Amino acid sequence: FFLFYRRKLPSRYRGAMADEPPSRLDRLWELRKTRTATTLLKFTSIFGGLFLVLAGIIGLTGIFQGQIVYFVGSLYAIIFGCTVLIVEVRDKVPMVSAAYQQIDVYLKFMTLQRGKGLYYLGVGLLVLYIGPDGTSSWGLNNVAALLLAIIGVSHTFKLIKESDPVLGPGNDVPLAPGADFSSTRSDWGNMVAAANKPR
Repeated sequence: FFLFYRRKLPSRYRGAMADEPPSRLDRLWELRKTRTATTLLKFTSIFGGLFLVLAGIIGLTGIFQGQIVYFVGSLYAIIFGCTVLIVEVRDKVPMVSAAYQQIDVYLKFMTLQRGKGLYYLGVGLLVLYIGPDGTSSWGLNNVAALLLAIIGVSHTFKLIKESDPVLGPGNDVPLAPGADFSSTRSDWGNMVAAANKPR
């Protein structure tokens, strides 16, 4: 049984002695890279974004009770929740893919796991401290924000390791015919050399 795990784990996670099986912590640390773990992280991130949007929509009713600060916090929650959903869904839906391209250009840090985690953590803490009536009581936005902050911690510290980000739609497009990047000097380099050549 332990020999099976020894073959799957890298040598640095094997025990100090050749006969020593890997510890439970070593096996647990390797499980964070499995497909099940990354799927669980993706699901909780999408759920956190949906929950934040839903809590924001429900929190908009605070305007009828004169809770202006909570109303503005609910608007923030909707915007941030939509951003979380766009980052997590990426290129699964064409309209979301177009919005993700804008995030990829203007908020590049959100395409990496740690940057995304810090964003989730910051948004969660920001919305967490906006109470429904300006006091320290809790509303649905606060619960959703706390969940998003916890998800942000798991992303920031890579408790579950995501796969590297894709480069976007069109990543699998083959090179144009005749495109050869094997030479050390590019066409541009050849043109510059020809222009600088004494006549």
